[in-house]
Amino acid sequence: MVNLSTVRCSGPLLDHFEELGRELLALGYTPLSARNVLRVAAHLSRWLESHRLSLEDLTHKHIAAFFRARRRARYTQFLTPNALKPVLRYLVSTGTTTRLELIATPAGPLERLLCDYAHYLQTERALTPGAVRQYRDTAQCFLETRFGSDSLQLGELSPEDVIHFVLSLSHRYSIGSSKLKVTALRSFLRYLYLNGLVAVDLRGAVPSVAGWRMAGLPRGLDEAEVQRLLRNCDRRTRSGRRHYALLLLMVRLGLRRCEVAALTLDDIDWRRGEITVRGKGREEPLPLPPDVGEALMRYLQTLQSHPRDQRHVFPRSCAPRGPINSGGIGAIVCKLLLQAGIHPPHSHRLRHTAATQMLRQGASLDQIAQVLRHRSHDTTAIYAKVDRQALQAVVQPWPGGV
Repeated sequence: MVNLSTVRCSGPLLDHFEELGRELLALGYTPLSARNVLRVAAHLSRWLESHRLSLEDLTHKHIAAFFRARRRARYTQFLTPNALKPVLRYLVSTGTTTRLELIATPAGPLERLLCDYAHYLQTERALTPGAVRQYRDTAQCFLETRFGSDSLQLGELSPEDVIHFVLSLSHRYSIGSSKLKVTALRSFLRYLYLNGLVAVDLRGAVPSVAGWRMAGLPRGLDEAEVQRLLRNCDRRTRSGRRHYALLLLMVRLGLRRCEVAALTLDDIDWRRGEITVRGKGREEPLPLPPDVGEALMRYLQTLQSHPRDQRHVFPRSCAPRGPINSGGIGAIVCKLLLQAGIHPPHSHRLRHTAATQMLRQGASLDQIAQVLRHRSHDTTAIYAKVDRQALQAVVQPWPGGV
């Protein structure tokens, strides 16, 4: 339990202080971190008391004013609203405050437009939260590039603005990333036209990105690189077992990072030796190889159960506890690849590795498509380019006998 005797509180938060301390510990905060959060909360409580405000009156404007006062008082730490996030989560979850939400109401026309667009993508287009976030970010970048801090004048958008923005993307991103952003830009321009925010459909002005399907080779890891990557995981430690199990899921079964993040204890059928994979709106069972199952079992034996983990196999390893997201999985894999001296450090390379390993062991493209859960066999066809054994059977001799 947090030693509350070192953190004194007065004001509106006094009745919640002890429960807040227990909540912080339950979320995985260390005693030191919990005390730091409580000190900021105690300061906020005194500030509210001095301004004759209750917790029900608390808004984002009051929080901004509190931190301005904290900076004027020459505090040197915890000077942004991020320091109060655990406290605000507690107040919202307990219903203590009804005027405060963790996500602030859009303040300006840009924020309102982006929120409406995100709502459209989620409800009308049924995009996943990750895709909605990517499309929204592209729209925000486009509008900020064109208008900056000026007011939005959507009627002034022209084909030249669209072309200039796409050309700027081509200098900053890879071909694949540029294609995704161009698709997002077309979606946003369509939204503007359908809602009468622009008079002309500007989608036709979006240039295509020069990149041909099947032009590149899938860049998997060779056997030596895979072994070097796995050896870097110290399986004597909890984090090492965690990383080892995570890598095996991706390199043996070809799981995407979002599928690893979504994996729960209920998805593992130990008796039947199967694992249910959830991703891209689908869920499919896959056989659980013995080495992957053993790695998962040894890792789970070290996992401390917690109700907020929602039975996720890979919860966050730091406070606040809860399920990790796909970005967190990608960051872990990239870090492990860099530690093993493997470049470029992209998590999708492990998925390519799973496919190329199956090819070397004699699996057909249809079998690989089933394991990788491809909706179209055209997606799997790229691995035919690295199937050297099959290519040797159809190669023709060079003219002239060279």
